[in-house]
Amino acid sequence: MEQQSAAVGALRRLVDEWEAVDFFEGADLHPLRSVLLEMRSTAALTAMARRASRSRTQELPAWCDTGWAVFLRLAGDNAAAKELPVSMAFLSLAADQLMEDGKAEPAQQLRRWNRQQARDWGLEDRMADWQRTGVAQPPPSLVPAYLMIQFEPDGVDPDHYYLSHWRQSDAEGWHPVPGETLHLHRDELPSEVEQLIEQTEERWSDLRQPVVIEFILPWELLGEPVEWWNKESGSSSSPTPLVLDYPVLLRSFERLRKASWHRPWHNKWRQLKEQPANSHPYWNRPGHSHFHLERELKEDEQAVCLVLSEPPGGDSPTSRREFRAGLRAGIPAMIWHRGDCSDPAFKEAVADIVQDRGLGSLLERTGRWRREALAAGPEGWDNHVGRHLAILLDDPERRPGPPGPDHAPGQR
Repeated sequence: MEQQSAAVGALRRLVDEWEAVDFFEGADLHPLRSVLLEMRSTAALTAMARRASRSRTQELPAWCDTGWAVFLRLAGDNAAAKELPVSMAFLSLAADQLMEDGKAEPAQQLRRWNRQQARDWGLEDRMADWQRTGVAQPPPSLVPAYLMIQFEPDGVDPDHYYLSHWRQSDAEGWHPVPGETLHLHRDELPSEVEQLIEQTEERWSDLRQPVVIEFILPWELLGEPVEWWNKESGSSSSPTPLVLDYPVLLRSFERLRKASWHRPWHNKWRQLKEQPANSHPYWNRPGHSHFHLERELKEDEQAVCLVLSEPPGGDSPTSRREFRAGLRAGIPAMIWHRGDCSDPAFKEAVADIVQDRGLGSLLERTGRWRREALAAGPEGWDNHVGRHLAILLDDPERRPGPPGPDHAPGQR
């Protein structure tokens, strides 16, 4: 009930200390405390925790604001067989950081304690292995990090939404970290997203992976050009659209919430993922019956991408039925023009994006068209089809966790 209170924060620190004392079986931790309490760079501590855990710890809780708090938190964290315990690996990195900062005596104090603990536990070989391999910065991962941003309708007030987000940067597995949930007016969404991206970039300042932004949108927001919302709009320089820095994808809020649609969704995704060269798009025709569309999409197992005949998100019942037919059939990818899906330039762009029946590079090819629009500059990009391309690419294997109980934290 009081998750953000000072009392609960103090209790969490005490629990971490209790568990650390238990993990180290009564070893004297006091020589570490004064040294580690002076280490207060949140970005540096997070980077050390990530490296010490070999990326198993992606982020630290708010109360881990000193090296001492991080050491206690990591004590007892799981390490792979024949690996140095995570907290001891963290001490090794902390000592190296202190040496770089010119603080040789505190660094030696940590190293002496670590060596003695390694001898007591018979971990000299693991300590030596860590010094040889663990300290080296690993090569950049090719697995992207994801910032997932969800807009959930209020349910009562049509002009308000719950904004939730998840950060995923674990290259070894899918472990999204939830952020707080905010209750916002529709007009506040772009500015709040801008702040969220800036805060995430600060958290990920040491991240070496590419970053993808995904928007989980309800029906009524599918027409929003979220890819072209701004970054740094408050700076003295000109603001820049998100597509300048990130691949931006859309996902369906309704499909995530409707489990009865998930089996065909998984089946179609496996087809796209495992046999991209044998998968193909389906171009819907204006006036095509939504019943026949859904039947044809379900019967054609290799149809995994739907090119819409009308942009979704508006008041047209035809576009709503068309979009829903694609969701029911499990189609993981949909492409549309935000203004006019009959535009010849749009058809030319889509033909390039889905060329050669190979749909494995949808995002990359869409990105090329968006970059062409960016090259025209703010004065000309509205006349380029890349400015109006929207792509939904819905991966059922990457799903967010729950945003929290009853949206309580962060309401305003």
